[in-house]
Amino acid sequence: MNKTVWVIRHGETELNASGIVQGQGMDAPLNIKGFEQAESFWKVYSEEPFDLVLYSNLIRSQQSVQRFLTSGVQGVELADLREISWGVNEGKQPTPDVLQRYHAVIDAWQSGDFAAAVEGGESAIQLAKRAQTCITYFNEINRKNILVCTHGRTIRVLACLMLNRPLTAMEDFHHANLGLYRFDMDGDGWQCTLYNDIRHLQGL
Repeated sequence: MNKTVWVIRHGETELNASGIVQGQGMDAPLNIKGFEQAESFWKVYSEEPFDLVLYSNLIRSQQSVQRFLTSGVQGVELADLREISWGVNEGKQPTPDVLQRYHAVIDAWQSGDFAAAVEGGESAIQLAKRAQTCITYFNEINRKNILVCTHGRTIRVLACLMLNRPLTAMEDFHHANLGLYRFDMDGDGWQCTLYNDIRHLQGL
């Protein structure tokens, strides 16, 4: 079956705006700008015939697609779409210690050590396992036009797996708040036809 999966990152939260590390342990709601971003996306894509909306178990994800859910599109919460756990960094300002832990893990992943993790957090291997479960769901469910709302690091890993890229390529996939990726399945695998598109946010 040919199908399309549209993947957006959630809208902005106050923690995003303040530069505080969120991860899966910080269940912050959207801020005013985040709701404006979600509304702007809705206005541009409300006529797109989505037949399923998937979102994580974090409130910022559900709030970002709430307009589609209340319009009657079937919605399903997938906990495996949640953000990576950043362990002891979560809820912290980007101090030198926080940044050192973060960059040490990113450097390890880019060198192929996918078992590396911030203390108390998830590794790339653990996130990839969750992401693959989601991709299997995309592949197997009898829906053709799926909207997915998830989180920054999860988008990076989903994109690598869907496009058969190594996890060392994670940093190639950028993710603005309410940035949009589009993946089309044509029988030969997934193709990325929109990359972190933010044209629907013009004027914000």
